[in-house]
Amino acid sequence: MSLPRRQKQQCSHEGCGSTRLELGEDGFTYCRNGHQQADIGTVVAEDTGELVQTGRKSVRKDSDAESTTSRASGFSGPKALEHYLLCLQLILRKQLRWLVDVQKLPNDLESLVRDLWALRLQKLQSRVSHESDTETEGQSQVFSSQSEGETSASEASRRSRRRRPIRNEGAPNVRDAICLCYMGALLLHEPITVADFFRWITDGDLLYYRAAKEVPLGMRERLPGTYQELLEPQPMAQPTKLHQSIGEMVAIFGAEFGMAMQPINSTLVLYRWVRELALPIEVYAATQRLAHTLELDFSFTSRSKMKRNETVLQYPEVHLMAVVVVATKLLFPFDDIKRYPGSASDLSALSLKWSAWVDLHSQSQEDPKPSGTLSYEQSMSFSQLDAAQAAGERLDEYMDWFEHNIASEDVRERGQAGKDADFRRALFQLFPVNGEETDADRRNSKAPAQDDVVTRTIREVQSTLKPNRTIEAGSDERAVNRVGSFYRRYRTVEELEGPAMVFYQRSAGLAGTSIEDLVRAVFLIESKLHTHESKLRNKGG
Repeated sequence: MSLPRRQKQQCSHEGCGSTRLELGEDGFTYCRNGHQQADIGTVVAEDTGELVQTGRKSVRKDSDAESTTSRASGFSGPKALEHYLLCLQLILRKQLRWLVDVQKLPNDLESLVRDLWALRLQKLQSRVSHESDTETEGQSQVFSSQSEGETSASEASRRSRRRRPIRNEGAPNVRDAICLCYMGALLLHEPITVADFFRWITDGDLLYYRAAKEVPLGMRERLPGTYQELLEPQPMAQPTKLHQSIGEMVAIFGAEFGMAMQPINSTLVLYRWVRELALPIEVYAATQRLAHTLELDFSFTSRSKMKRNETVLQYPEVHLMAVVVVATKLLFPFDDIKRYPGSASDLSALSLKWSAWVDLHSQSQEDPKPSGTLSYEQSMSFSQLDAAQAAGERLDEYMDWFEHNIASEDVRERGQAGKDADFRRALFQLFPVNGEETDADRRNSKAPAQDDVVTRTIREVQSTLKPNRTIEAGSDERAVNRVGSFYRRYRTVEELEGPAMVFYQRSAGLAGTSIEDLVRAVFLIESKLHTHESKLRNKGG
């Protein structure tokens, strides 16, 4: 037996017959054509005194994300930027302590960089506020929404779309801290180069990569994710990036505060380069004479003040190295053409055997590095195949690097992870890592170990020098080739070969630039020298 079919109620208005009835906002019932149903009357909900919430509800559960940062304890807005600057300032202070304690730079470096840091923060003064009305209002809204315990999913998604992104485009980063350290050393007239800073960074000596690990967890976890990323800088593949960053920082200080940076200490830097390249001392004197003749100034030059084809010379160290290469090519050419000095006191009175120079430098480059000196770049590119083929000591070096840079024994106290804090501490105690030294101790214990190698190379190169035959001016011999005769200029890297290629590569490494940029810089100096020589000939004629 089937149940009788229930008929739908129809609209009471004549001629309508609509069966679709809906309850209006005023409590009356209406059909789809808008006719009010007087016989049904109004529907009144019970007034409980509570706010009626409609729609889908979502309950926010506790998770491991709460152990990283929480909306209640994390900072946002100006407070987040201010807290990030405190974290970066701590990193800057540790960088300075390493430069002073290990590299033996003057103690005045700290106070000088502190003043530069204060000037740098003046640009952010409008964005940093200790008491922000807008932030207080925003935080009160966050707290009130959390106190309810439940929130609408659609409302949350709408707020996330409306929320403004965190402004961190003008905030300083770890690379800016390195630039300030370099500028401080430059103001103190220290013979420190960009290549030195890049080598310290690459070897993991100077704090740069994984700098966030040096910030206490209690400070780091209060930062938003965008600011935490700034404390984890990306690897610098080439020192040219550091040159560019320093040049931009110098330009900012010049434009904002009218601060002009002094030239680099070319005298001591030149001495270092001549010694590390194992060149005869005559190159040192020839470089200084050449720079004085061309009236060169080895200071940072704004890109806008230089010709378009001379922008490679805007960095003083690249500029100086280009002059060193030209002076070396004048005194000790790479070819076998005979050239004769006018007297025994000429700078070109000696000849250099470039084949022996190349062999000695190749041997110094192949000398095995001491244990525990895996660079950051080598460690990051360490593959599974390298691990399988590595010897025991090399693998231990990689594991030590991984422990100090990647692995973490931080135990979080809040959120879901905080519930297992005691268990994690007990687990770490079961597998103690008895490292002989911490990451900071390892950076402090490294000493310059290549001095002996450089000294030995210099002595061996000096032993290959031979005197040239001297032909005084006015002698009976004709067509005497002097210094600068048959001078060869290279426009591209493809033209380099043999000793010239090795010499350019070594020089580019010391100058912290690419071999392509060094070839262009050397060609520009040679063009200036040619122009100067032409002017002298025209005056003499």
